[in-house]
Amino acid sequence: MIDNVADNDTQDMAQAITETPQWLSNVQARSAARKLFETKEKERADYFKNITEDEMNNIPTCLLLRLPPMKVRDLPDSVCPAFLYKMKEANLSSFPHHSPSRPALTQRALLCLAEGPDLSGLTDEDVSSLGQLKCELQPSQLLSMAPDVLNSSLQQMASCQHIPQRHRADIIQLVTQTFGDPSYWSAETMEALGPLLLLDDNAISALPYKSWMKDVLYSLQSGLRRTSKALRKKLFDLTTTTSNAASKSNNNKEITVELIEELGMANVYWTHSQLSQMSDETFLTTLETLGAVPDYGADQLAVLSKKATEVLGPVSQMNESVVMQMGCVTRGFSSADLERLPFSLDSLEEIAKCGWNESQVELVWKAVAVYNNLTAQQLGPTDMVALSQFICGLNSSEFAQLNVNAFRDAVGSMDGVQCSSKVAQQLKSIAVSAFGNPNTWTEAQVSELGNIIAGLNSTELASLDPAVFSFLSKSCIPLITQFAALSVAQLEALGPDNAAMVTIEQLASLSDEQMAAFERAVTGSPDQTQKYSQSGTPSLNVEGISAFMKPFLLLFMGFLLL
Repeated sequence: MIDNVADNDTQDMAQAITETPQWLSNVQARSAARKLFETKEKERADYFKNITEDEMNNIPTCLLLRLPPMKVRDLPDSVCPAFLYKMKEANLSSFPHHSPSRPALTQRALLCLAEGPDLSGLTDEDVSSLGQLKCELQPSQLLSMAPDVLNSSLQQMASCQHIPQRHRADIIQLVTQTFGDPSYWSAETMEALGPLLLLDDNAISALPYKSWMKDVLYSLQSGLRRTSKALRKKLFDLTTTTSNAASKSNNNKEITVELIEELGMANVYWTHSQLSQMSDETFLTTLETLGAVPDYGADQLAVLSKKATEVLGPVSQMNESVVMQMGCVTRGFSSADLERLPFSLDSLEEIAKCGWNESQVELVWKAVAVYNNLTAQQLGPTDMVALSQFICGLNSSEFAQLNVNAFRDAVGSMDGVQCSSKVAQQLKSIAVSAFGNPNTWTEAQVSELGNIIAGLNSTELASLDPAVFSFLSKSCIPLITQFAALSVAQLEALGPDNAAMVTIEQLASLSDEQMAAFERAVTGSPDQTQKYSQSGTPSLNVEGISAFMKPFLLLFMGFLLL
């Protein structure tokens, strides 16, 4: 639709769709930017080499971010004021982390500020004027600044939501060189620079016990989009340790109601021996909090499920309310007990993400069917939605009994259902009955089907319209076992968000041509064309993604979700 907009309407289209950037996907922004830039360059040759300040102001900021690196470097000095203003106001949160335009924009902004490669004359105000681009600063660029500006720049970078993975180790080293060993930091320094330190799991683990440390780390955690396991474990240790001496006997720490309620999800770090010493009264009082933890190990579950039967009585005496309170603790029951638990349909949403294995899912479905007097044939849309992950527990004959119309109504609300490959194929067959052959599926239908798409065979995957690929759910991508069946056009159409979910195993199955298409999807830069030498080995052009050339791609993929 964007590509088909008339040239004389392109400016209005670009302004209109960028008025609500929170609704603009990466794929839409990329397409709108490409269309706008192509239209501008039809107006005159070398448009961006001699762009005026008024023309720069007319380009929506979120589209300017997509300007190819070569064109960013060509921007004239005369538009620096307008360019810097836009960069200061730019929101990079939805802009692909691995876009080659990021370092190009940062470098151009620095050249505007320093009027040359020497950054020693930059001021605190200059760095602040970079806006979120300051988060892209390379360690070498920081080191070339005056010491007081380096100091303030690092403090400013502590507010960054994302710092490139390749810069992190060196930046953390800069932090310790500039501010000293974190073990000796004051509470104020930790509050100011802690977010940078939290990028390093080893640095988190090495933090010492101090009376204020727990409160500061909890405060820092509240500003994070994702809490690392290392931080969760450090908070657990700080919460359950009252002094350095006490830490030596931490295995004997008494588990109290207050501790359990304060720890929340961090209760996963109690050892099975510690959990076994918990009093019955404490267990009963905190059952719902303990039951909300999804990732207990087998030894912890064995202790908790045993304590449940000791305190609450055998499974035959348990009711719906108790089962809902136990939550993920129910995963520790034996197969025989699991099949007899009174699972109501209402209880399933809360326990769907508790890490059930395939055989357990089948047993929970059997328990649900018996307790609620249900058969597969009787399942309506509401029942299917309520079953959530546990619809994967149906057998082949039960899947064949499902009502296709009910499935069509329910599937859009069955968020995140992730079945085994064999079961996904069963669900795919129902999807074909409900929506027709995959080659006819629309963006809306693909979006509704979610992880069920992973059940398609190679022929069916290859038949999907490339236009639907940016609408695949992110959780579906790593589940696709026939990934090599995707065409170049389909891979490019994944977009940066979905490309970030591709696994190393999936990448290993791709040809050179497919890999190049995937790289273009990762960077959100489909215009980065590929050149081939006589040997057929791809080499990316200067506007391409030289930082992500194939020899380094597997290493780089490990950082995509960070």
